[in-house]
Amino acid sequence: MEKPKTPPKIGCQQDAARTDCPLVCKYNHFESEDLTIDAWELKCLDCGWRDTVGYRSDEEDEPSTECPTRCPFCQRDDVTPGQNPCGR
Repeated sequence: MEKPKTPPKIGCQQDAARTDCPLVCKYNHFESEDLTIDAWELKCLDCGWRDTVGYRSDEEDEPSTECPTRCPFCQRDDVTPGQNPCGR
């Protein structure tokens, strides 16, 4: 699966007719003795629009069925923290 061409669900915020925005994704990971956080950000380099998805190990809700180390935007899962997987 490839990265989205425009912001998912809302399209380009600068020009509704635009079919390709300069979107980049970034993955961050934090781990301590009792907490793990995996965070993903998808951002447009033109207008600054962004969407974030985060997974915390200490959340009391039902455990997520999604893999926290897989990009929720492009579905890549061979990523190390600090990389921009959707940019490849």
